[in-house]
Amino acid sequence: MSVLVRLDGPWGRLGLLVDCGEGTQRQLVHAGVASSSIDAVAVTHAHGDHCMGLHGVLARMVLDGRTAPVPLACPASAVPRLQLLTDFALAGGAPFALQWRPAAEDRPDVVLQGPGWRVETAPLAHRVPTVGYRVVEDDGRRLLPERLAQAGVAGPDVGRLQRGETVAGVVLEDVSALRPGRSVAVVMDTALGDGARALAAGVDLLVVEATYLDADEGLAEAHRHLTARQAARLGREAGARRVVLVHLSQRYPSLEGHLREASEEHPDVVVASDLDVVALPPRLP
Repeated sequence: MSVLVRLDGPWGRLGLLVDCGEGTQRQLVHAGVASSSIDAVAVTHAHGDHCMGLHGVLARMVLDGRTAPVPLACPASAVPRLQLLTDFALAGGAPFALQWRPAAEDRPDVVLQGPGWRVETAPLAHRVPTVGYRVVEDDGRRLLPERLAQAGVAGPDVGRLQRGETVAGVVLEDVSALRPGRSVAVVMDTALGDGARALAAGVDLLVVEATYLDADEGLAEAHRHLTARQAARLGREAGARRVVLVHLSQRYPSLEGHLREASEEHPDVVVASDLDVVALPPRLP
């Protein structure tokens, strides 16, 4: 299981690889994703289907000659176990530094931050310490051409306003409107709980596990997983604009049931297959 979150903005581009199940390196090749486009890695928990491909991804980075540091976030107690995988991958030496970013397991946390974005975490309710991730873009300003014209601001003066300067008594807020930052949450193995709800609250895109169908709700409860209906309901109640279902059990020969049950709870549902690319919904006005 692996999800690549890619977010572009005026501040640049972020590529966050969430989880590295076995075969992630191969799937990145098939998806046409260069290892250099991965800025950071985040592991939700230390179950093998979410981390056993970590050594392959890091080894690929070594072969590709990466020199930029690799931040690696995970639950704090998972660091020793994951180090077994990273030490194996980097045993011959690496041209980059591996930067561990342990996440708190009992409260919300911020594990990564860059110019214009941050990655938040919250604890999830699984059988081992688990966290989910939420990529949040900072709010910005959208220039309004009619107000710029009314204020007589043009050319290089526009850039000065964007840098925070005052031009002829005009400041950026006078000629622009708030542009809310976009957000993406990745909620993997978990039962319903406060952490999942906090991560999903108001996001543009919620990538969420939906291992089971209604008929197997008992299994979902026993193994601390979600059904497709529960995952979609989580998104609806939290105000997520689009819900992407992942981590689907192979016991089901068709995914039509996941789409049917989830669509009864949320109006914008995508049931993801391998290598699918799902866009964020358009920005709100």
